[in-house]
Amino acid sequence: MQLLPAPTSMHRPLPRSWELVLAGAVAVLGGLVVGIGTQALQGVLPGSWGVLANSGVAWALCAFAIGTLMPSDRAAALGGAAAMILASVSYYWAADHFEGIASNGRSTVIWSLAGLAAGPVFGVAGRWVRARRDVRWLALAPVAGVLLAEGAHLLWFVGVDDLWTAGVVEVALGAALTAVCVRRDPRPLVVLGVVGAAVAFHHLAYDLIGAGFRFS
Repeated sequence: MQLLPAPTSMHRPLPRSWELVLAGAVAVLGGLVVGIGTQALQGVLPGSWGVLANSGVAWALCAFAIGTLMPSDRAAALGGAAAMILASVSYYWAADHFEGIASNGRSTVIWSLAGLAAGPVFGVAGRWVRARRDVRWLALAPVAGVLLAEGAHLLWFVGVDDLWTAGVVEVALGAALTAVCVRRDPRPLVVLGVVGAAVAFHHLAYDLIGAGFRFS
């Protein structure tokens, strides 16, 4: 009795070149949506919630989300960086186009450099959460760290009462996510170290960005 050949799968993997094309398209679309979207939302959402729409955490989460869709760590790093640079460019383009604000080109450069540094980190972290179960909770630790750092920045360093609610929300979310990661990962001290490093680098980044604007 002759056996029939096995049916061809209906879900063949995409060729490598097409994976990279789709990954690039996702990064471009994500960067444009975040840049233009945050510019629009910060003028629509009430009170301190507009700050959350246009916060460093929101942009970091965009790079993180893009990383979850990437086919490799290299693509996640490049996609996260590209999305953050495009977000910076499209944000200031939206401010110029829709609000008639003549933004300084140096602002785009400063935030693009910040995105170039942070985008790959959060892009790879997003991919690891999806693709590597052994470091899934450790990869979420930088997200917890930036939530804690930005919340603390709004509460204690900005000094604007209207931002207090947003700061409390971010600190609470960061603390909750830290607790979950510490509980679920077998290396709790390493998780706490990554959270602490993310907090420290966030404050350093704000100092450098502030210095860049002062000297621009």
